[in-house]
Amino acid sequence: YQSFFIGGGPGSSWTFYPPLSVEGQPELSLDTMVLGLHTVGVGSLLGAINFMVTTQNMRSTAVTLDQISMFVWTSYLTSFLLVLSVPVLAGSLLFLLLD
Repeated sequence: YQSFFIGGGPGSSWTFYPPLSVEGQPELSLDTMVLGLHTVGVGSLLGAINFMVTTQNMRSTAVTLDQISMFVWTSYLTSFLLVLSVPVLAGSLLFLLLD
């Protein structure tokens, strides 16, 4: 909904191919979209950390790690992969914003 206040879309393709300085975007629309993607990344990272902490701390003491169901293991693995990959994507978005 930011386009109502800024006036237009980001003006780049949906793939964000890197030399954005060649195209020249004088408006704030592209910067706002990158900031929105950063916000989504922070939300995903915090949600993944929440799932990992919940899996570790909220299981019963009688249930060992090899007795946890497959759904919990896949949720934990997905969260672990998000914790590893989202900061890398955030760094690339930062470099794209500074371009």
